[in-house]
Amino acid sequence: MNDQLDNIKEILGEIKGDNSVPRNIRAKIDDIICQIGNNDCGFDIKISRLLNDLEEISDDANLPSYIRTEILMTIGILSEI
Repeated sequence: MNDQLDNIKEILGEIKGDNSVPRNIRAKIDDIICQIGNNDCGFDIKISRLLNDLEEISDDANLPSYIRTEILMTIGILSEI
């Protein structure tokens, strides 16, 4: 599971570094990356929060389509955990 979370952090880090992604979305992704490392709540709750946040980002109209695909792929990885 930690390997999958590390993979997700890597994908989100690449998205965050892409200058074509709007600033507000990069800020949300930065928050999600911080949540991955946060151990304040149970693992199931953390995954649920991450899924909700990523789904919210994927609905943003300003999100480039290739980034939306990356976000949806990340949601799929999280759903399998």
